[in-house]
Amino acid sequence: MVLGLLSDTHLSEPDERLEAVLAGPLGPAQVLLHAGDHTGPAVVDHLEFVEPRPYHGVLGNMDGPGLAGRLPPTRVLEVGGCRVGLIHGWGPPDGLVNRVAEAFRAEEVSLVVFGHSHRAEDRMVGGVRFVNPGSAFDRRWSSRRTVALVEVGPSGVEGVEFVEVPG
Repeated sequence: MVLGLLSDTHLSEPDERLEAVLAGPLGPAQVLLHAGDHTGPAVVDHLEFVEPRPYHGVLGNMDGPGLAGRLPPTRVLEVGGCRVGLIHGWGPPDGLVNRVAEAFRAEEVSLVVFGHSHRAEDRMVGGVRFVNPGSAFDRRWSSRRTVALVEVGPSGVEGVEFVEVPG
């Protein structure tokens, strides 16, 4: 199964850029995971009710009160036979993966998807794969805009591909 990962979209409303990312770089994805900082409730509405693929998201530090009651801060789900943890992240970019790893220490997950730093990252920590898709629209702390495609199965992560978003 192919997961489409995005984070830190920072959009108040869905727009043509979001549509282009969903149709283009994330086109092969069967399930969408958003690691927080959607920013506007209309973006979550679009992913939840308009986008035909299943969507799972978590709350980010920039997601306001309109999303606080709708999205959990962390989530563990099984997708394609793989247990996946989903979280936004917090604090400075340096050391972020270690803070996120601590949040899932008690969980039996094969993959943790996180955001916050706007930097694409793929690392193994303690036998668990940690993937940050970066940001599709905001290059803060990164030289490029990215999303990720992750292939998963019962044995865990089978492949990770970062896809650069033009613009």
